[in-house]
Amino acid sequence: MPFKFMKRFGGVIFFIILLFAGNLAMSQKREFRGRVVDEETGKPLEFVTIFITNTTVGTLTDEKGSFVIILNPGKYDVAVTMVGYGPLIYPLEIPGENTKALSPVLFKLIQTEKELNTVSVKAKRDESWYHNLEIFKNNFLGQSDVSKKCKLVNPETLIIVYDEKANKLTVTARDLLVIENPELGYKVSYLLIEFVYDFRARYVSYLGYPKFDLHKGSKTKEKRWAKNRRIAFNGSAMHFARALREKKLEEEGFNLRRLIRKPNPNRPAEEQLEDARKQLRARGNTVRLDANDPISIVLSKASLPKIVESLDTSRVPYTDYIQINGEEVRMAFEGYFQVVYAREKEELSYVTASMENRKPTFQTSVIFLRDKEVFAEKSGSFSEPLGIVFEGYWGWEKVGDMLPLDYMPDESS
Repeated sequence: MPFKFMKRFGGVIFFIILLFAGNLAMSQKREFRGRVVDEETGKPLEFVTIFITNTTVGTLTDEKGSFVIILNPGKYDVAVTMVGYGPLIYPLEIPGENTKALSPVLFKLIQTEKELNTVSVKAKRDESWYHNLEIFKNNFLGQSDVSKKCKLVNPETLIIVYDEKANKLTVTARDLLVIENPELGYKVSYLLIEFVYDFRARYVSYLGYPKFDLHKGSKTKEKRWAKNRRIAFNGSAMHFARALREKKLEEEGFNLRRLIRKPNPNRPAEEQLEDARKQLRARGNTVRLDANDPISIVLSKASLPKIVESLDTSRVPYTDYIQINGEEVRMAFEGYFQVVYAREKEELSYVTASMENRKPTFQTSVIFLRDKEVFAEKSGSFSEPLGIVFEGYWGWEKVGDMLPLDYMPDESS
């Protein structure tokens, strides 16, 4: 499944992770074979990129359009992409108990170059295009110390369109985005499906499928990359999911508590506020309100937070929110959990972005479910990923902070 992110401004940050490269089980490896052809002509396509999303695993097709990837048993999303053709995402499950060879898969790609050329006419590179490019990079790559050093190698492949009437910025791409991450030692090839910045609704969302290629360097660089990757992993949503499966949240530095959210009783309802505004407009432009005027009293409370929070500091038993059945770890709960990672503090950039006048404290996130349940995978992903929402620190981290799901921490780093 894809990687998807949503951010709401005004103090609340939503982060939906759609990372599902599945069960990277250490069992007998299997061959996944296939061919890629042009849907219209049936001719084989060479140099098509085939990769397992959110991992370092991938290959190219040969002159016959054929490819083979060696995989452990598990569930995967396979991305098939080539310039000038619409991408395909193929869900793949490799059973662990069956040694029978997998049937080859035939992929048929449809040309889309003509459609992209039509759209690109609306996306001329003027001064506003470069301005919108910076908005895209800030909200896609991120603003963390690691993200700021990432480089988008091929911005020319982007199709950036601002809809003035809808007050919305939409970004797609003709080809895989190439992102160099010198701090983590990866080249990321990102299949961007869509990026949307809705200025009116004040949220950002994007959907896509990344592939990671490891950089090679000197022993000094390799050591630095390993250290930085471990730092990126520590306290991440991936780290949390893996620790959750093992029931080792506290041992791994996480503190999970119930967060209670209720409507603010001191803030008028939206209907009351709107009625007060209508009454004010009806009085004309020159009216002066007394502090004791009912309209003034109502409108003075409009800036109060809609929600008030309180924290239950009691430890939450695992049985209250996860059920384990063999390798399956099901997560189901109502309400909200606050998750604090007590072994690292927030980056100063995060505090600055939150517009709060305070010093960095421990990394704090909030999670809640949109679906009845989700499943924590060995890789550190969540199946049914649209069903879980992350706020706070995990919401602030973006593509520049991502690690592949087949990343395993080096205990010596």
